[in-house]
Amino acid sequence: MSYIISHDSRAKNSWNLIVIFCSILFAIVQSYRLTFSDDHPDIIYWTCIGIFALDIVLNFNFAVRIGLKLFNDYPSIARNYLKGWFFIDLLAAIPFSGILYPLTSEAVIDKNLLLFTIAIRILPLFKIIKVLRLLKEVQENLGISPGIMRLTNFAYLFIHTVHFMSLGWIIIGAAEVNRTPVDQYIRSLYWCITTIATIGYGDYFPNHEVNIQILYTIVVQIFGVGMYGYIIGNISTLVANLDIARANYQKKMEEIDDYMRSKDMPKTLQGRVKDYYYYLWETRKSVSSISFLSELPHTLHMNILLHLNKEVLEKVELFKNADEIFIREIVHLLKPLVYLPDDFIIMQGEYGDCMYFLNAGTVDVLVGGKKVVTLGAGSPFGETALIQGEKRTASIQAVAHCEVYRLDKDDFDNLRKKYPEFDEQIKKIVEERLTKK
Repeated sequence: MSYIISHDSRAKNSWNLIVIFCSILFAIVQSYRLTFSDDHPDIIYWTCIGIFALDIVLNFNFAVRIGLKLFNDYPSIARNYLKGWFFIDLLAAIPFSGILYPLTSEAVIDKNLLLFTIAIRILPLFKIIKVLRLLKEVQENLGISPGIMRLTNFAYLFIHTVHFMSLGWIIIGAAEVNRTPVDQYIRSLYWCITTIATIGYGDYFPNHEVNIQILYTIVVQIFGVGMYGYIIGNISTLVANLDIARANYQKKMEEIDDYMRSKDMPKTLQGRVKDYYYYLWETRKSVSSISFLSELPHTLHMNILLHLNKEVLEKVELFKNADEIFIREIVHLLKPLVYLPDDFIIMQGEYGDCMYFLNAGTVDVLVGGKKVVTLGAGSPFGETALIQGEKRTASIQAVAHCEVYRLDKDDFDNLRKKYPEFDEQIKKIVEERLTKK
């Protein structure tokens, strides 16, 4: 029996988030303890080690996608994992501190052996390298904005960099050694932040008699200058790109406002134009057409159109029993439109050149200015004039915001010729409407 888990399943995404959290916690806590030679294994340590060990087992059961290739069988999954992150995961899962702590806790220990054991215990920290890859997987699978993920990656790297630089300040003896480990770390973190931020109040500074402290400060200052330049040059762009759709909407509205003011349009008309675009934004989070559809292959284009129009296809009685060929043809012909409250979609007496399908909202059917009936979502209208070749016999007025699909006369006539069932249903609807009148 196969227990392969999909590469983009909820289970894998949830597990990745758990591993990310444990990796960050383990790296910060364990490096802190190693700095102060107090890395005794506790519940946090053993929990993280257990999760890292389980991560190895699960990675042999997670399907893998590399580029356009999907590997979902055990041999190929194992082969890719062993060639990839297996060694890093293995180092993280070996409880070096749990094994070596009894030895290093002895009163007397050879200095060289102590350095060796410390170096060994640092190896599991390399798990943090894998976190960036896991973050990328989560972003792709959950569809998180690339801008948000760039900020997340930046924050992740910045936190670890500041943390390890602060520990380095302690290791070179620049911290106040007479204080407790927590106090030393807080003050080292304070020194690191003020130095990187190029503030440097001067209350914490390197010992002028110790070259390594001065050189270390120079390195941190150079990093701080580079980080400052990066932030100034990129953070504003990253923040602006967090919601590109909203930025495009705001830009569009500014252009529309400038145009309407330059043409001295009435305030009421300006309000209705703004109301239209506001409705598009609230319902679709976009104010522009989806132009990329024309670039897609026909099959993919068709699948997207079916998805976008599934609501009207489910609501309209004409389409409920239609075969797939008819649905796939008509979905190309429907043109989405939006009308505001009190807009006339059809005017009585005009020549009919199209019919409509109401997707959302309600409309009133008016004859001679008097309401005859109210139609709801899923209702077709405007087909009578097309069949009889006459002027519109009624007006259609939007009661609320309405989303409709328009079918032009030429397309309508072609469908009637090609699909007799559609033609019969249209005639039946027309007869019922005329009877009610």
